[in-house]
Amino acid sequence: MARAADFDLAKELGKPSFTPSVRDAPALAELVAAGDERAPGVLAKLGDAAREAIAARLATGDDAARARLVGVLGRIGGGAAGGATTDAIAALGDASPRVRRAAALALGKLGGDDARAALVARWDSGAEPLDVQRALAEALGKVGGEVALARLRAANVGGDAELARRRDRAVLMAERGELRGAESHVATDVAPPRPVTVRLRTKPGLGELLVEELRARGLPARACGDAAAELELARPWSALFASRLWASAGIRVPLAGDDAAAIARALTSPDVRALLAAWTRGPIRWRLGFASGHRRAVVWRAAREVAAVAPELVNDPAQTTWDVHVADGGLELVPRRADDPRFAWRVAEVPAASQPNVAAALAFAAGARDADRVWDPFVGAGAELVERARLGAYRSLAGSDLAEAALVAARANFAAAGIAVELALADARTHAVGPVELIITNPPLGSRVAVDAARLLAEALPNLARQLAPGGRLVWITPAPAKTSPIAERLGLRCTRALPIDLGGVRGRLERWDRI
Repeated sequence: MARAADFDLAKELGKPSFTPSVRDAPALAELVAAGDERAPGVLAKLGDAAREAIAARLATGDDAARARLVGVLGRIGGGAAGGATTDAIAALGDASPRVRRAAALALGKLGGDDARAALVARWDSGAEPLDVQRALAEALGKVGGEVALARLRAANVGGDAELARRRDRAVLMAERGELRGAESHVATDVAPPRPVTVRLRTKPGLGELLVEELRARGLPARACGDAAAELELARPWSALFASRLWASAGIRVPLAGDDAAAIARALTSPDVRALLAAWTRGPIRWRLGFASGHRRAVVWRAAREVAAVAPELVNDPAQTTWDVHVADGGLELVPRRADDPRFAWRVAEVPAASQPNVAAALAFAAGARDADRVWDPFVGAGAELVERARLGAYRSLAGSDLAEAALVAARANFAAAGIAVELALADARTHAVGPVELIITNPPLGSRVAVDAARLLAEALPNLARQLAPGGRLVWITPAPAKTSPIAERLGLRCTRALPIDLGGVRGRLERWDRI
């Protein structure tokens, strides 16, 4: 397609809709040489055309322009990556140190045996200035391999702090690469060497219920705000699976400060090392994170200091077994690769479906009675009925929804859970399913569904009340208790529990209403 006479490639790069063609490669190479910050990524997408344009432009220009062009080679992927590696290896012998530095960094990104061999040979030459040595060290860490790792470990940094820093970081990267592919997981069936403090988190507002549930399951717990509970665990991690209300859990470790040295001391303490060794099968991989911000410099310093004291702890953000969080004045060790069987039934979803721990909270607030006939009038993907079934005996389960897609998802989840549920494509405002002893539901809430939930619940309440047998319970989440509560009271229901809840930006109240 012909372009307008006033076509300006530099301006077009700023448009998200612009797609370059191979004919743009020479002009893009010129923009790269001139220092345009958007051009390198666009040029790299052109593969072999980009290589040809870079090769042609490298014949002229100053060292800075040529270095920028060589840097693009490290961003070329796909079928042209092999050719880009060849070109970068050639540039590694350029007369300009600046170009050689760019070539080394490009080869680190491209990786592979040929890149590694070229980088090692250049490193062994011993004739490079410090800035090129630093780039070579960084690149060797990225390509990894035994040979590269051996060179890095034996490196004489000559008192240069920056080269030492890059060498140490490269060693960490190469060491983690050596262990890639080795399986690692958290053993949930082993007791800790010593009791540990575990913090379990749930949705804001459900902390009170979580504490009650944990105690009911023989796990003495204490409240920790409105969204968490803590307990001392001397049993295997799997003991926590008796509770269904928590969404995440971590082992609390004291922390004296949040700098790299303090984090390293906490993570390499004898108790933590013994725990990680006892609870990890395979390499002990960990990743450091903060409640806010990334703090990359602290992450790398902590990783270096941990490796020096406890080499068995491998800092590997890509394949981590343990997430290490700095939060609330301490460290939390969160098992990342641990099989959690609690919600294996969850095989299908619909927009705005209940999270399993929220459904479990509704079920716990409702309680279990052997004679319960249970109905979910907004069944969605079926989480509430599954969690009620998991809680204890019942007489029957029924669910209804206006969306056929919801019923399809619910059937899949019920089959995975191994429970029988009578489903109907029906309107909660009119559907007659009763009498029932329990109505449990989390109506459609949030921006993912185009529903006025408050109005829907207000209109459905009379029918729901009609279905409730004497002594029956209605347990739900309402986004507008000021609107729904007066209606429920006029219908002869009495509120016996109310907990404010935040469902990730959607605020409401978990309520239990008993039939008077």
